[in-house]
Amino acid sequence: MSNKQYKLDIIPGIVLSLFAAFYLLQVPKIVEFKGLGSTPLTNRFVPYLWGGALLLLSLWILVRGIIRRKKYLAEGGRADKNSFAEAVSDKREVIASFISLTIYVALMGSVGFVIMTLIYVFVQILILTPRENWKKTYLPALITAAAAAGILFYVFRYLLNVLLPVGVLSVFGL
Repeated sequence: MSNKQYKLDIIPGIVLSLFAAFYLLQVPKIVEFKGLGSTPLTNRFVPYLWGGALLLLSLWILVRGIIRRKKYLAEGGRADKNSFAEAVSDKREVIASFISLTIYVALMGSVGFVIMTLIYVFVQILILTPRENWKKTYLPALITAAAAAGILFYVFRYLLNVLLPVGVLSVFGL
């Protein structure tokens, strides 16, 4: 087992565990809506379910990494200290994805769901595409992003009756 294999579990396990814990701490802030009271489930149930599942899975990944590390060290491996720059360069797609997702969520209210979804899907496709293939990916990525944004808006707004942030498109009365 190489030195980096256990790190592939430990680092994401820690990050996801912290994110899940933060997420679960935010769930009680959701204003509870009981509807007609016919079910014991409220609008907090799914966030607790999602956050709990994410926390359990991330802890499992973390424990698996710790076990792999112990096995690696027991086999005579040496834990070397990698620089922060090496760790970041190994995970640049993941980091770029988290940054783009954060920007997407932060700007959705003011810019609007359709525009931000179009931009986010386009950027995410480019993030996950090798840089040498970008020139031939621009047009398909743009078409995919526009289709995804339009279809999602239609499904949420007209089929599920969910109000979405309209943002700058409010001038058109959407």
